[in-house]
Amino acid sequence: MLLFFVWTDTQLINCINTKLHFYRDEAADLIIYKRERISERLVKIVREKEIFSNIYVIGLPYFYKEEEVKKTNKMNSVILHMRLKKYFLSYIENILERKKYKVLFAAAFWSETLNIYRYIRKYNENVRIEIVEEGMANYNGPKNWIFQAAPTGRIKAAMRNFIYCGGIESTARKHVSCFYLYEPELSWMHQGIKAQKLPFIDKNNNPICYHIYDEWQKNIDHSIYNKCRFIYVTDPPSSPKNQYAILEDIIGNMPDIWRDTSIIKLHPLCFYQGKSDIALAEAGIWVDSRKIPVENILFHCEINDKVLIVNQSSALLYLKCMLNKEPYTVFTYRMKPYCEERLIDKFDFFTEKLKEVFIDPHKIIVPETLEEFLAVMKKINKELV
Repeated sequence: MLLFFVWTDTQLINCINTKLHFYRDEAADLIIYKRERISERLVKIVREKEIFSNIYVIGLPYFYKEEEVKKTNKMNSVILHMRLKKYFLSYIENILERKKYKVLFAAAFWSETLNIYRYIRKYNENVRIEIVEEGMANYNGPKNWIFQAAPTGRIKAAMRNFIYCGGIESTARKHVSCFYLYEPELSWMHQGIKAQKLPFIDKNNNPICYHIYDEWQKNIDHSIYNKCRFIYVTDPPSSPKNQYAILEDIIGNMPDIWRDTSIIKLHPLCFYQGKSDIALAEAGIWVDSRKIPVENILFHCEINDKVLIVNQSSALLYLKCMLNKEPYTVFTYRMKPYCEERLIDKFDFFTEKLKEVFIDPHKIIVPETLEEFLAVMKKINKELV
């Protein structure tokens, strides 16, 4: 029997895709760790499709309030996390009832993955781990990033491994046997490990995944995007602050006529104090602060004639590699003086490989200065008139 573990909507979609195309006839259970990035609507739809033998949803306990934990001191935070671990493992023990699984599927060693692995390993020491992608960490993340106990610095991740996960990280790493990626050739994260290519989510060749996605997104308002030509997608709030400096300078230097057709889509983890989820900023540009990934919003939009402006975002990865949409794409990661030299080689590798995937590679552009960026935008705008 198989066991899938997810804690975001994207992971859930990708695990469904993996199950349907590589393990269609095998029984599988699904554990959903229901935090803020899991949609109840999506969970309901997945239940109705009966893809999994059992679906277990684990919510946060009453004593663990994420916003309060962030504000507490380190000692109290450790105590709360140890209570959370005890709660989680007790829940796992009750629902799994010593079942024997041969494969555990997860996006990374983060969240509670290692604790689940440690538990099910008691009943099958040879249980394999197979990684189902979620975002850019699989393509240009730091070395061994997804194999850490947490997506953070090595020291903090090592501490979490030994204190919170029982020091199981190195054992788990040895049992990783496969990656499932939309574009394995774009990634350097699976070196030495087998990689399988996930299929596009389209109506004709991947109908179950398509209809799940379609049903899930049908009530999302994307009308403002139909009116906008330029879509700026921000990185997560933990990213370097210079991405916002780029954005401010772009806004400050763009012609007024472009503002009417521009929108800033904040990362789902970002916060914007606007009058509503979609509001006009002081600069006269729309800001969409909904906790919804941009690829979900654009699922029903025709975007081949739109311009996506990104530093390095999983949005582009999913729009092209998962949903087969091909917008003009302008990367800002090389723009001086904002760029981070240490990241350029990794980003260049991904970008050059992405050009091989695009039907029209000329739609991918990497300017090096603000002046070059504005010239590129002006040229694209003329092409689209």
